[in-house]
Amino acid sequence: MADLSADGLVWSDDRLWPQFVARADEDPAATALVDCDDRRWTRDELRAEADVLQVRLRAAGVGAGSRVLVAGHKRASTLVVALAVSACEAIFCPYSPKLSDADRTMLVGRLGHAAHIYGDADEAIRIDPAPSTDRSNDFRNRDAALIGFTSGTTGVPKGVMHGSTALNYATRACAANAGLKPGDSILGIVPLDSAPGFTFTAHFALSLGHPLVLIDPWDPVAAMRRATVHGCGWAIMVPTHLYTMVEAAKTGAWSGRLPLRAVAVGGSAMTPELIADADTLLGLKALRMFGMSECMGHCSTLPTDTLVRRQSTDGRPFPGTLEEAFDTDGRPLPRGERGQAGVRGPSLFLGYADDLGAGQERMTPDGYYLTGDEIVRDDEGYVRVVGRIKDQIIRGGLNIDPAEIEAALLRHPALAEVAVVGVPERKLGEQACAVCRIRDGASPISFDEMIAHLQREGMSRKKWPEHLVLVDEMAIGATGKLDKKAMAARAVAALVSA
Repeated sequence: MADLSADGLVWSDDRLWPQFVARADEDPAATALVDCDDRRWTRDELRAEADVLQVRLRAAGVGAGSRVLVAGHKRASTLVVALAVSACEAIFCPYSPKLSDADRTMLVGRLGHAAHIYGDADEAIRIDPAPSTDRSNDFRNRDAALIGFTSGTTGVPKGVMHGSTALNYATRACAANAGLKPGDSILGIVPLDSAPGFTFTAHFALSLGHPLVLIDPWDPVAAMRRATVHGCGWAIMVPTHLYTMVEAAKTGAWSGRLPLRAVAVGGSAMTPELIADADTLLGLKALRMFGMSECMGHCSTLPTDTLVRRQSTDGRPFPGTLEEAFDTDGRPLPRGERGQAGVRGPSLFLGYADDLGAGQERMTPDGYYLTGDEIVRDDEGYVRVVGRIKDQIIRGGLNIDPAEIEAALLRHPALAEVAVVGVPERKLGEQACAVCRIRDGASPISFDEMIAHLQREGMSRKKWPEHLVLVDEMAIGATGKLDKKAMAARAVAALVSA
């Protein structure tokens, strides 16, 4: 297997299994996992379970390049399955256990997998082999280690194919950014059923030898307690997780400094105040990280960056990654100009799986993946994500960027979470609706108060939302990010009922 490097960062193209076996050989009794029930699993225990399961998988016809569909429960069984699949040189394909029957049936019908593994408990790992005639023969299967699923614009999920190189590169870059040391644990906050969720928890911990400490269901005080007890040095999360941790400190439910050297935060807008509060109240360096299923974790701030940098940018690309803003014709723009993010580097995906998005990849002629996000990159190389093209609301021919409005609304002291979504309007096509959750203990705001706040923020009248909907909780997708499609549906229903 090849060793790869860029600007001092070193990674390999090894699969997960040989890396984990090397760690287990070094110290078989070392803790590999602390599950949600506080049961400790040693490296040797996970290896033994995976050895037994890989025999069953091979007997079911799973071999090199086979796709294995897996219900991604946040349990030890999912890690055992991932190791066994890797031992067979097959492809781990996790999906959310919360997936609807219709969506699961769609995946089963389209993936071309060799086996479907599911079970409601660690001791009940069941294997459902698929007929050999139904299995995928995509030539990229030989290089793939992981297929994650993400929503598609046609109603069919996209299968994002990654090789081991991408997983190793992204996790080692994050470990270097955080300055992790041997023995530091990883706090497993996000679900294991997406490509980034699995990579930045299970693959990160098992390949590098860091104990993985799972937390489920989410409870900020319990999470911080587990981080402290188990010496966690790193975690990846979405802004909602960080917000609830900071709120726990503000309300007195938590006190003390956390051992976490840094946390990577991405997925949706967050206020500069949240990052400052994490520093002050938790002793926590929150690092804005830019990534997506197709190009996981390729840009991040660093603990050594100034607070202002960490508050206002998404950092600089990882070593070996190139990133620029592109115009509508796919041409790179000068620094300082706003355009669509294009990324090229070791964490880039192999492409979308056949029958699950294949052919929908948007690439420039020189190999940059066009992400659909809008960025500005400054003269020092720092990237700032300023919006997402597909989220734009088109009101009577005017393009409105929800991210700009959300950032302004989040500066209102009563608002905890915000999603600005488009709702149908007969004459204009769309109007903007602000879907908001009020902070605990704060009084609800009125539509007029919202507009007055945006006016004080200096926002142009043409960008003001026409509607305000208050909710008790926001819709959250499988990766923990705000589900804007679901929020838009809620907004429409609320406006119709009103």
